[in-house]
Amino acid sequence: METVSPEEKFFQEVVGYPELKRLFMKSIISREPVHILLTGPPASSKSLFLLKLGEGLDNAYFIDAVGASGPGMVEYMFRNDTKYLLVDEIDKMKKNDQATLLNVMETGILSETKLRGKTRQKKMSLWIFATSNEAEKLTKPLRSRFMELHLNEYSYEEYVEICQRLLNKKYRLPSELSDRIAYLVWNRMKSRDVRDVLKIAKLARTTEDAEWLVDVQIKYGKYN
Repeated sequence: METVSPEEKFFQEVVGYPELKRLFMKSIISREPVHILLTGPPASSKSLFLLKLGEGLDNAYFIDAVGASGPGMVEYMFRNDTKYLLVDEIDKMKKNDQATLLNVMETGILSETKLRGKTRQKKMSLWIFATSNEAEKLTKPLRSRFMELHLNEYSYEEYVEICQRLLNKKYRLPSELSDRIAYLVWNRMKSRDVRDVLKIAKLARTTEDAEWLVDVQIKYGKYN
């Protein structure tokens, strides 16, 4: 019987990248904070790495920098014992929010100055794992604190395999339906984002459901 390594079991929905999986596992158990930035185009599993980390780690906080607010992130970390901060599309964060993260990385202290000059601080050991489509938009000091790794885009066949693994585990969808959803998102929605596959899979029970849901997305959504 073939033995599955801990990193392959942890990242079982991620196709390929065995070295990166091992690197993440070593980083997670490191005595000192390690910060990793995954760069590359859509359809390279950057976000999928973060999603699996969020599912498998205790004291992890996942944020999508596109829609999240910096003050909300800071407030959460003050109120909770956060060890792993997972930031999707960190290049979308405002410069002052990037400065907050840089300060934690450099000093181990989360600091915030509120109205009337009142300041609060919290000492913490924080591991930051992040993704970025355009790392050039990060401030140079913040970017330099990361171990920056570039991922290449998946092929269509690899994308389908990812969707099969992910949708089978999360929703127990049959391969035929998973394959169809992957095909529709890749070819009709022209999206390489695995999260779009998950959105369809939550509501689709048949291939006809998937076709209809994609039609709605194309007609009314951002893919119009």
